[in-house]
Amino acid sequence: MTASTITPLVPEPAAPAVERPCYRVYEHPITLEGEKLRPGVWYHGQSLDKQSGEYLPFDEWLCGPLHVEAVTRNEGQDGDYGRLLRFRNADRRELTWAMPNELLAGKPDSILSVLLGMGLDIDYQRRAKVCQYIAAQYPKDRVIAATSTGWHSPELFIMPRQNIGEGKAIFQSEAGNDDDYRQGGTLEGWQAGIGAMCEGNPLLMLSVCAALAGPLLYHVQRQGGGFHIIGDSSTGKSSAILAGASVWGHGETFKRTWRATGNGLEGIASQRNDTLLALDEIGEADPREIGAVVYAMANGTGKARASRTGAARAAKRWRVMLFSSGELGLSALMAEGGKRSRAGQEIRLLDIPARRRYGAWDNLHGLPGGREFSDAIQRTSVTHYGHAGPQFIRKLLESREQDGLPTLLAQLCGQYPTNNGQEDRAAERFALLAMAGELAISFGTLPLPTGAARDAMLGLFDVWRAGRGQGPSEDRQILRAIADFIARHGDSRFSSADDPQGEARDRAGYWEDIPSGGRLYLFNRPGLEEAAKGFDLPRVVLALDNVGAITKRDSGKHQALKRLADGTRERLYFIDPSKLEPET
Repeated sequence: MTASTITPLVPEPAAPAVERPCYRVYEHPITLEGEKLRPGVWYHGQSLDKQSGEYLPFDEWLCGPLHVEAVTRNEGQDGDYGRLLRFRNADRRELTWAMPNELLAGKPDSILSVLLGMGLDIDYQRRAKVCQYIAAQYPKDRVIAATSTGWHSPELFIMPRQNIGEGKAIFQSEAGNDDDYRQGGTLEGWQAGIGAMCEGNPLLMLSVCAALAGPLLYHVQRQGGGFHIIGDSSTGKSSAILAGASVWGHGETFKRTWRATGNGLEGIASQRNDTLLALDEIGEADPREIGAVVYAMANGTGKARASRTGAARAAKRWRVMLFSSGELGLSALMAEGGKRSRAGQEIRLLDIPARRRYGAWDNLHGLPGGREFSDAIQRTSVTHYGHAGPQFIRKLLESREQDGLPTLLAQLCGQYPTNNGQEDRAAERFALLAMAGELAISFGTLPLPTGAARDAMLGLFDVWRAGRGQGPSEDRQILRAIADFIARHGDSRFSSADDPQGEARDRAGYWEDIPSGGRLYLFNRPGLEEAAKGFDLPRVVLALDNVGAITKRDSGKHQALKRLADGTRERLYFIDPSKLEPET
């Protein structure tokens, strides 16, 4: 008996009869009408033979096995419709992608690029027919689509490839393989290499607690905000960024840089909803745009944009804790672009100096130097990662403590000494991080003694207050601007009030000596507006009054009427420059 006549013990399965035209998906090789077909999606069609006038069958292989499992949509059943796709890639891995239906309205490239990138085998010549196949499927099953990561309900936390908690939903996005929430190594490895190292290192504690605080924003109903570590090159700032990023994913992959457009950062922020937006090197940002970007990142709302029809498109939304680093602070960077930072921007991104005992560190935990400590943090962030954040969520859900978080936050806020509303907002953010850290300690996520996170945040709040100075941020900016104006133009744009015809280019006012020594500067209105350019005049006067810098005024006025030596009279602002400098 020759090999060609051997009959297999298990015959190859035969496909059931088909009613052409139709699509079929075969998981294994199969025989149809005497023809052997490879696994995949097949189009069984028929074409008219012009000579015979008969319809002749044909079979086209489109791609590897690709199933349209369900229709996805939001809970209101009025939007976010899509298709849940399941397939095996070239390495035989079973993958899923919740594909938005919006992609079917455009060119096939937007769908094919994702499927090809995920490893689906596709016939290049028939690639457009793959999208036709997807559009032609109408499965009966329905699945709730979540279009952002984070809390879908108080009991369900959504991530691209896993859900934590109770409830059914699936993450849906235009990029099926865009998942930075990867895991590597073990939680124990992360705890030993980063978690335990937080003890005695407030900046490392700040980074890890910022990453853990992101999920708490939802439960305490607060907008996002962040912290910005400032320090010279090679002090350990970037290592702190990597440590925070490793809570949710691979340190280097989860971390991003400021070198992106505002639109690009909106997309990244929406992918980090309810977690951490870690951005390194603020010096790479556009100084002219950074202020608006900080507002957007903290407020959680993207730009309003129009569709091709002119109708308003839904803006992206997110809640994130922002953690940043750079050699410049926000104000200094904006000044490079000719902009002045506002108090709202400075409060949304709090500057924290990285001037500790060993660069960014205080406790080296037995390592010989700050560089070696930074290297150890970096190695751990790319070896053991992505475990602490999900474990923190699981423990939070198990504890059933979500409803008590606003009360706990208020109690922690009471431990922070504040003098104004701006400091209150900053204190609340430090308290939120302290709460996240203490919860993580109680859950066993952070292997640290109780109170370690609370004490570290209280200490960093004092550091922030000392570096910021007293009073509202706007006051300090106004007073500094007027003092700088006097320093630059005191002799060129002012002359003695006893000599009103004295030389003064583009006169901003006059000066007069005072008995105790020194001078008063008598600003005219245009001069004071120019000196404090960018602030409304009533706000300028308020800042001057807060430090007692206006020494003379008429009843009901902020100015005083001054009779000059030539007999003319002019209303002027009498300002004592010694009051403009902060007390030391």
